[in-house]
Amino acid sequence: MIYWWFDPMNPLFAVLVLCPVIAMVLGVCSYFAKGFRLWGAMIISFMLPLLYIASDLSTWRGNLDAWFIYGAGYSLICWIVHRLLRAITGYKR
Repeated sequence: MIYWWFDPMNPLFAVLVLCPVIAMVLGVCSYFAKGFRLWGAMIISFMLPLLYIASDLSTWRGNLDAWFIYGAGYSLICWIVHRLLRAITGYKR
């Protein structure tokens, strides 16, 4: 779906730069925003690969395993950022 808006974008940019940065931002938001929990941020991070996989149904079916692998990786990035912020601030919350 992201290619509908940014047609000439390199696919590796979406996989290796754009989505991990979005997962990091979600981890930061899950720490600082009161109504936005970590599990919600991790679920959204898990769905991030659909931005570049779900361009049509046949592409989605062919890349279903990549969705789970990259989704787990982005969720892990989100969780690590959240835990690092908790460690830096000394578990005040």
